[in-house]
Amino acid sequence: MNASDVRDRIGYAAGLFGWVALPYLAGSVLSWQTFGAGIGPAFFPPAGVTVAAMLLNRRALWPVIVAAIVVAELAVDLRYGAAVGTSVGFALANSVEPLVGASCVLAWCKGPPDLRERADLARFVAGAMILGPLAGGVVGGVTTAITNQVWSPIVILHWWAGDGVGVLLIGAPILLWRFQSHLLRARLLETFLVLGAMAGLTVVSFRLEIPPALFLLPVMAWAALRLDMIGAALCGGVLAFTANSMANVGYTTFENLDLRAPGQLAVAQAFIGVVVLVAMLTAQEAAGRVTAVQQRQAERRERARLETLANLGQLLSGAFTQNQIGDAVLGQVINDAGAQALAVGLVNDEGTALEWVAMGGYPEFVANQFSDGVALEDATAATDTVRTGKPVVIRTVAEYRRRYPDNAKWMVASGGAAVASWPLTVGGKAIGALVLAWADPQPLDTAQLAYTSAVATMIGQALVRARMYADEHARAAVLQAAVLPTSPAVIAGVDVGVSYEPADVVQGLGGDWYDALELPHGQTYLAVGDVVGHGLPAVEDMAQLRSAGRALAFQGLPPAQLLVALNTFTRQASNGKFATMGVAVLDPATATLSYASAGHPPPLLRRAGTGTVIRLSGAHGPVLGPIERASYSEGHVEVYDGDILVMYTDGLIERRGQDIESGMARVQQLVAQWSGDEVLPPACRQLTQTLAPPPRDDDVCVVAVRFGAIDTNGSADR
Repeated sequence: MNASDVRDRIGYAAGLFGWVALPYLAGSVLSWQTFGAGIGPAFFPPAGVTVAAMLLNRRALWPVIVAAIVVAELAVDLRYGAAVGTSVGFALANSVEPLVGASCVLAWCKGPPDLRERADLARFVAGAMILGPLAGGVVGGVTTAITNQVWSPIVILHWWAGDGVGVLLIGAPILLWRFQSHLLRARLLETFLVLGAMAGLTVVSFRLEIPPALFLLPVMAWAALRLDMIGAALCGGVLAFTANSMANVGYTTFENLDLRAPGQLAVAQAFIGVVVLVAMLTAQEAAGRVTAVQQRQAERRERARLETLANLGQLLSGAFTQNQIGDAVLGQVINDAGAQALAVGLVNDEGTALEWVAMGGYPEFVANQFSDGVALEDATAATDTVRTGKPVVIRTVAEYRRRYPDNAKWMVASGGAAVASWPLTVGGKAIGALVLAWADPQPLDTAQLAYTSAVATMIGQALVRARMYADEHARAAVLQAAVLPTSPAVIAGVDVGVSYEPADVVQGLGGDWYDALELPHGQTYLAVGDVVGHGLPAVEDMAQLRSAGRALAFQGLPPAQLLVALNTFTRQASNGKFATMGVAVLDPATATLSYASAGHPPPLLRRAGTGTVIRLSGAHGPVLGPIERASYSEGHVEVYDGDILVMYTDGLIERRGQDIESGMARVQQLVAQWSGDEVLPPACRQLTQTLAPPPRDDDVCVVAVRFGAIDTNGSADR
């Protein structure tokens, strides 16, 4: 550990000490002066501060928190005249309390609790609000008994009630802050109103001796339904502060109970705790119902997008002119996917302007203003996308006005609220832009942006095919470059390396392909394939099969079902009528790799733990082609962090005078010699050069995928 790291750790520890000690001092003084009612603290806010601090920091920092507790407790107790022995006993009690509470909660929740979850809330209540304060109350009760020479169980009840409510009303908002503070910021005025109403009605209830539930429960319900759990907890904190302040000056609603003053206060605290817990549970239930509705709406939107992608893929596969492409995109993306306006632009031959291939959904005056295109030097979302090759995502009119002040008037005039501009690329170079616009505010979340990216990819492929249709070899080369990038896209959680070597080294055209695609919900789609033939027909078949496979993968089809659907597509759309394909889908949530094969060589899996290489031969099925009612089996294997999957086409293993089994065994042997931490692209190229050096009779494609950040609790033998 270097000196900088040491300084950072010391600085963090010092800051943590201050963040615990200062609120502890303030809360303790407030408890003695305001919440004592003449009998000692009845509501103890520091209890919530200390247990929340322990739940949010690693155990190595707990001694710092305990030190802050001891220093602050001794300072306050001695200031208010407590004996040294009593002060030490109280410091011990207030240290034991969060240690017990936080330890129980962390053990039961397997980490810091998410109080939005009912199970975690119950564990928090049981551990931090009940067991911790009870342990502290026992130590505090013993200390009081030794000091006063009298044992009284009511002291423990008094301690437990005050500290338990402090944990709930102070600790809970702290833990919820990172999840729900945005709700308060979004409704700041309403937050102040509900908190002010709670304080005012509590004063009225206590002064007029009206049952507090009459006034307070409706306000608590308001907070729970509008501000969620953090609103209910903060409202409860205001209730506790106000109620205890009123009790301190002689107003209470529980004086008729046959209990001494500490017991009455304990009952009052229990009442507050129950009210707040009921409100938090109400907020949980309301949030759960809202989330369920939102999930159903999101699922419907996702299904609509997937259906649009599938339909768009079919339409674009038969579109050979820019007008046909524009009509297909306008009909699918605007009518079926919810965008109110769309424009597709291509850079002109001179490279000076963006000319529109399709434009729809815009008001007539906006369409007329930009009908001749936009100069690339102008500052717009579309031209920025072309110049940088990167998407431009704008969620509000204010953001558009900040970025493009000269053109913001057109967005305002057309009623636009959100814009996404995505590059259309060929070989890594932007040749145009897809612009989607919405009249209503949009989250433009991962699902929407993934959909926009998929549409842009399909449009780019179709436009390239239409634009270069006059020259067969040029068309084939550009099409292959469009759909088969030289390097795969970056995908979170996996490291992908590729080597592609066509048999036709002059034209560089072939029918092999690969794919590595991040799917919704964190899954990863992997594929390799090989169509019959070379040149333009093979490239066209490859492009259609690869695009169709992507669309089917986006629909969530598992590998075997994807091949069934793709086989039907191949019978109707391909030139060569035959293709082999291997498909795999990684689900990081279960650390499972599902795979299927359509007459393709089985992939290999190198285990990181042992270096052994296994052949994934648990899936079988016929080649893609004119085979009706074809069926495919599916294999499943658990993968671990560092495992490497190797997928390849038959050009790597087929040689004159050598059987395929010998070729697969040779690949297996070479992969077993890897160290496991290779840079994958050079490793794939080396594998190709070793096993399939030029001149080649067939295309060769090798894909290696190293799995990372796989979290599995499985105990399978590695």
